[in-house]
Amino acid sequence: MNLKRFLLPLFAALTISACSDEAPQNDKYTTLATPVTVENLPAVTEVFSLSCGHCRSMEAAIPAIEAAADVKIGKAHVTFNENATFAAMIYYSAMSQIDGTPPEGLTEALFKFVQEDQSDDAEKNKAILSSLFAQYNLVSPFDMTEAQQEALFADMERADQITVESEIRSVPTFLVNGKYVVNTSAHQSAEELADTLKMLMAKGQ
Repeated sequence: MNLKRFLLPLFAALTISACSDEAPQNDKYTTLATPVTVENLPAVTEVFSLSCGHCRSMEAAIPAIEAAADVKIGKAHVTFNENATFAAMIYYSAMSQIDGTPPEGLTEALFKFVQEDQSDDAEKNKAILSSLFAQYNLVSPFDMTEAQQEALFADMERADQITVESEIRSVPTFLVNGKYVVNTSAHQSAEELADTLKMLMAKGQ
C-alpha cells in the first residue's frame, strides 16, 4: 500500500470528530462478553484518539493515574471512524519508529497537529507534519521505507483489532485485562479512576 496515496487525499477532508460515536454508560465499567484477543496487551491500556479534546486533557493526568494504580499504562488509538483512522495513521507513523517511551512533547505535538494545525491545504499540512517528525528525528509518513510502512500497518491492524473486539465507541477510556472497559466520565478524579483500575486488575486475576 502506498502511504502517500492514502494520506494526501485525507489531508483536505479531515475534520475534527467528536470524542465518541455514542453516549457513554453511567456505570463505572462494563464487562466484555468476549475478551480482547490481542497478544501482549498491557494490564491497562488507555484507548484514545488524537482528534479527541478530552483525550488530550487526559494526557496530563496519566502519570498521576499510573502512580496511584501502580501500573504502567499502554496506549491504543481507536479506528472507529474515518477521522479516528486517519489520526491513528499519524500516531502510529510516529510510534512505530520509537522503541520505548516517546520523546517528551511528541504526543502533545501530534494532538496539536490534528486538533489545531491541519487545514484544507493538503500541501501545507504535509509540510507541517514533515517538520514535526523531523523535530523528533523521525521519518515523515511521506518518506517511510517499505519496511517502515509494514511496521506502521502492523500497529494499525493491532489498533483496529482492539477497537473492534472491545466495541469501544467512546474515548478516552481504559481497557483492563482485555475484558473491562472503564467509563472515565463516571469518575470524579484521577484517584477515583485509579481505584477502579486497581479493582479491575485484581478482579481479572
